Amino acid sequence: MQLRFLHVSGPQAEPATVDFVAGLNVINGPSNTGKSYILALINFMLGAQDAPETIAEQALYDLAHLGVVFDDGSEKTLVRALAGGDIRIIDGLTKERPDQKQGIAVSGRHSAKASLSAILLEQLGAFGARMRTKAKGETRDIRYSDIRHYALVNETKIQDRTSPVLSGQYQFKPVESSVFKYVLTGVDDSALDIAKPDESLPTRRAAQLELLDEQIRDLEAEIANSDHDQEELEKLESNLELELAQTFEVQEAAESEYRDLTSNRRRLRRDYENAQDRIAEIDTLLARFSLLEQHYQSDHKRLEAIVEAGILFALEDGKTCPICGADSKHHRPALACDGNTDEIVIAARAEIAELQRRASELKTTVDSLVEERGELAENARELLPRIQSLQADILREVPSVQTVRSQTTKVIERRLVVQKSLDLVRRREKLMSQRAELGVVPGYDSTTMVAEQSLNGVILDAFCRIVEAELKSWDFPDAQRISFELPRMDIAISGKSRRANGKGVRALLHGAFSIGLMKYCRDLKRAHPGFLVLDSVFVTYKDPDGLEDEAIKNTQLKDRAFAAFADLPAQYQLIILDNVDVPEWLALQDRYVHFTGQPTQGRAGFFPKKP
Repeated sequence: MQLRFLHVSGPQAEPATVDFVAGLNVINGPSNTGKSYILALINFMLGAQDAPETIAEQALYDLAHLGVVFDDGSEKTLVRALAGGDIRIIDGLTKERPDQKQGIAVSGRHSAKASLSAILLEQLGAFGARMRTKAKGETRDIRYSDIRHYALVNETKIQDRTSPVLSGQYQFKPVESSVFKYVLTGVDDSALDIAKPDESLPTRRAAQLELLDEQIRDLEAEIANSDHDQEELEKLESNLELELAQTFEVQEAAESEYRDLTSNRRRLRRDYENAQDRIAEIDTLLARFSLLEQHYQSDHKRLEAIVEAGILFALEDGKTCPICGADSKHHRPALACDGNTDEIVIAARAEIAELQRRASELKTTVDSLVEERGELAENARELLPRIQSLQADILREVPSVQTVRSQTTKVIERRLVVQKSLDLVRRREKLMSQRAELGVVPGYDSTTMVAEQSLNGVILDAFCRIVEAELKSWDFPDAQRISFELPRMDIAISGKSRRANGKGVRALLHGAFSIGLMKYCRDLKRAHPGFLVLDSVFVTYKDPDGLEDEAIKNTQLKDRAFAAFADLPAQYQLIILDNVDVPEWLALQDRYVHFTGQPTQGRAGFFPKKP
């Protein structure tokens, strides 16, 4: 697939358009003229979820068109709202704003029932290919986003130390390595779904290593927050232990008086509460004894009445019984009553004497309780001021106690944090020891072990020869031997890793890598998007970084590279976005677009200059 144009329109705005041809295309100009916006918009039109970062010039525009030509010769226009949403595919190359019935709508998400990813993969012959996601053999379908980054290399990525193959996120390294293997060889990992890898030593070691590396990576992410190594953490732990012991001593001294005060207050409160409880109990008893006294008085009156009546009855003539009221001639003492009032008087007097004794005892008891209550009430009145005084003393002590306790708590919290970090470090060291026991050299991981089994050295060498030829066509210094470093999934030049160079050289080598991959895949009909956009590949000429960049800047490499790009056959498409000067012969060609950055000079940028 190749691009033919990128077109942005708005209902009331002059369209913004750049056209592309087969072979070389160059768009250059100063910063903030829309070059990086073009790359981001192409990425968005090919299914990325995030729209380009909004810029001021975009305000009047709402719709983007991307014209493409597939390898089978069919021409399509992809149309998408800048706000996001589905992509509409229209037959032919058109820059006209479509109506709602034109074309078919597809989603940018690969998982959707109708997705742009599936259509583009179908064009590449890659639809349904399976990619390994774990060393132990788990797989998933390839997505267009898996290979889209081989065609769209932004300014940040091209200068990065990370491999052109990898995103830098460890969890994606297995699938990214699998995709790279697929685009080089044309062989996917669907066989793993039919028969899982046997438990041979390399496979088992790779799975074990993958598990260990995942745990180590998680621990290192947590350890990174502590900003201390194991030796520093152990020293911190020792210092905090000493500081905590000293803090406890200070707290003990500060709390000693506080504890004495609270202990005394607690004791006095207990005495006060006991006195109040006893007073309440006495009040209850006195109330009951008052009722009893009234009962005694009532009985005393009753008994005196009986005595008085008995004396009076004794003075009567005796014709009528004073007890039962019978006449003397009918009185039968043996059957009913004997009529002996003297005995009744004697009994009543005896009861009165007993009642007086009990009343005397009751009075003694009541007097004793009244006296006790008075003493308790007096004690309670004396306790209250003492309790209030202790409370005031305690309140004065509270701030200092709280301060010391707060300091102790902070030291404990710091110690816990250090102990947690130290525990993480020790766990990592244990896992690293287990990793070493597997016999794996530093720098190797499960992905590298799997890649060694699946990436043929002959294929990697063939790819490196293409990259080497590309660099030689630029007259790149010391481009005598290009090799592939499996642990880094990147190239090295004359034994020096790409990542070990300055950002300018890294950008050039990344560019050569990407161009070489496009050529390799197009020649062998592998699953490559078919075009390549490079942003700021010649950064060394504008912003050199180190001696390597300065050495390149003083050569004719840039002009020779542009000459090599211009000789690309029509089956390749290369789009260069940069802010360096181009050779005079290239500046005169239609394939070259220059953004001046000046509203009054030529084309200011991607978007038309405001009137």
